[in-house]
Amino acid sequence: MALLALVLVVVSAARDLAAQRLPEAVVAVVDYQRLLSESKAAQSIRAQIEARRKRYQEEISAKEQELLEQDRELSRQRALLSPEAFQQRRRAFEEEAARVQRLVQQRRRELDTASAQAYAVVRDAILEIIGGMAESRGFNLVLPSSTVLLFSPKLDLTEEVLEELNRRLPEVKVPPPGN
Repeated sequence: MALLALVLVVVSAARDLAAQRLPEAVVAVVDYQRLLSESKAAQSIRAQIEARRKRYQEEISAKEQELLEQDRELSRQRALLSPEAFQQRRRAFEEEAARVQRLVQQRRRELDTASAQAYAVVRDAILEIIGGMAESRGFNLVLPSSTVLLFSPKLDLTEEVLEELNRRLPEVKVPPPGN
């Protein structure tokens, strides 16, 4: 008897689930990569990151030049110095070279972190804009166009999102190192 009651409950639940239909999909697509390449905010980020990269490269090039000169000087002094003195200077040179390598890695991490933080601001703005459009127009599914094989251009919100993004967020300040 208990088994029969359980079967009736399961069948009843299954019928209730079948009666609850999912809403009809109202779909739009957005070219996210285009937004990240053509928006004013993304262009401002790229310009700032490139300027910072150039400054870092100049700094590193100067330090590498100093190391090269130190290495040449150390090679010239090798015959003049005692083996112990030469080894001591060689160790100091190698420590300086390692310090410069750490600086290169630190600068690379700083650029990556700053870029990621700045692009997160753009991403959040894009999502807010798309969310607003979805709510006002009744979209319940917005897909990146790169994942859709075929779609009608009428479904593409990219141009509208780009215009609104440029209006709302014409520039993003890339955070300084260490933030």
